[in-house]
Amino acid sequence: MKSLKLLLFLLLFCLFACNKSNKKNTGNSNVDTELEQQSKIDSSSIEITVERGAFHYDKFVLKDTLITFYPSKENIGVDNSDYNQISEKVISVQTRNNLVKKILNDGFFKLKNFYASNTTCNSHLTVTVKYNDQLKKVISEDFDRECPELLKFIEQEVIKMHSKKLKRILLPG
Repeated sequence: MKSLKLLLFLLLFCLFACNKSNKKNTGNSNVDTELEQQSKIDSSSIEITVERGAFHYDKFVLKDTLITFYPSKENIGVDNSDYNQISEKVISVQTRNNLVKKILNDGFFKLKNFYASNTTCNSHLTVTVKYNDQLKKVISEDFDRECPELLKFIEQEVIKMHSKKLKRILLPG
């Protein structure tokens, strides 16, 4: 009789433990599924624009996986082909997704719209991000002094992904 009770107790314990284990696994797979869905990015909804001031007055536009460089209007066609010709570069979906995830995780949409500067010699930077139904434009009057690190990062990454090897020229002062 004791052995029957012990056997029944062990059987119930095993069933309870297996049921609890299945619930834990189900919970983890729900989290994994949710993370997987969040990591999928609708490529038609992505557009990142980087506009630089000072000596540059140029613009980079990342739309889906195509980065287009637009030199300043005054310099289009002038001798220096690296800086004065419209050019395009296709990047991988993974590269684009990594950049978008970084932008979202680092709180781009929580930044202020405008960062002022107390200096007279400024080199402005404007970054506009369109993602799903969100659109935000962040303007920094001075890239060097009062600019959020995330804006600097976005500028550097987009230029690096485009392979332009353009260097930012800082104004004296």
